[in-house]
Amino acid sequence: MRLNQASDFALRILMLLADQKDPLTVDEISTRLDIAKSHAMKIVAKLVKAEILLSLRGRAGGVLLGKPTQEIIIGDVVRIVEADFAIVECMQPGNQACMFLPSCKLKGVMHQARTAFLKVLDAQNLEMIISRP
Repeated sequence: MRLNQASDFALRILMLLADQKDPLTVDEISTRLDIAKSHAMKIVAKLVKAEILLSLRGRAGGVLLGKPTQEIIIGDVVRIVEADFAIVECMQPGNQACMFLPSCKLKGVMHQARTAFLKVLDAQNLEMIISRP
């Protein structure tokens, strides 16, 4: 399974903010991480809505972590950012047009694989993936 670029960006944004005492603006985030401002804004908005980030308005505003790093679970972040976990076409909602049904076991195997993948991510928090000197 391959995560989309937004998940990579979201995790890097969180890693950057983990070591910041002061809020960073979306402009600062996009410059430091070399990602498009439009991508950063969309991801930050999702993370603020999920209360993983806290948004502060005003002259000294920006975003910062909304919880301690130990409470930010990597699996939760990926679920917030990823739009679709259908590894194969038959896992998409409402898509049951498979010539191998009802005997096909591919969907079940891929479901197990997705579950195992997310289980690994659920065992990790932001504190565990950041490097501190």
